[in-house]
Amino acid sequence: MRVGAESGHPSEARFVPAYVAGSWQSGTVDGRGVYRFHAGGNRPYLWAEPDADFGVVDIWPEPVGGRPIPPLLHPVDRVLGMGVLAHRSGFIVHSCGWSCNGKSLLFPGVSGAGKTTLCRQLMAAGQGEVLSDDRVVLREGPDGFRAFGTPWPGDARQARNDSAPLAALGFIEKSPEHRLTPIRPAEALRRLLEAASVPWFSAPLRDLVLPLVERLVSRVPAYRVGFRPEPGVIDCLRPLVDGALRQPG
Repeated sequence: MRVGAESGHPSEARFVPAYVAGSWQSGTVDGRGVYRFHAGGNRPYLWAEPDADFGVVDIWPEPVGGRPIPPLLHPVDRVLGMGVLAHRSGFIVHSCGWSCNGKSLLFPGVSGAGKTTLCRQLMAAGQGEVLSDDRVVLREGPDGFRAFGTPWPGDARQARNDSAPLAALGFIEKSPEHRLTPIRPAEALRRLLEAASVPWFSAPLRDLVLPLVERLVSRVPAYRVGFRPEPGVIDCLRPLVDGALRQPG
């Protein structure tokens, strides 16, 4: 990321929006692909122009109330991060990630699904490490998919700069007993898309990420994870990282 030269500053008057979200838009200025971020009113506090593969992003911060806004303030970090990851075989998942025995498990879910509760039970059990309690990055490499902690913690305040090969997906649900139920790739895909940050705002980025999601559910076993709020849930999960369970068909 670099602060753009004054001569290249995008013109507000010539901005043509292509996608409009609550606090940002993507579009073009004189044929250049740009992102426009604003807070409160409609006055932008930052413009960003990535190159073709998001290897370099020029930014133009605009002071608000006479003070500069941090350049990676939310949602700038996540919107641009989605572009960076898409070109590097990765994407963000709203999830809890847990690493144990050199492998990781991912528990995707929207807000209220129970990720924070599960995270606290894993912490209380004292085995392994929580990579993140809210957002995890998945990247595909030569040896398969790997889960990475991120700097975006949730209510449990867990954000670890670490990673591990992904052993399984676990879609959590409340249950009177701890249990694992294998699910097929089609169900895993439907559930994962509810939590994955797919860059729908850009067709080229979207078309990089969707095949990754499809390969993930075809190659990584997925389960429904029934649990009640107590640390004993770890006894149900350990076989997934110990390799004691067969992949569901």
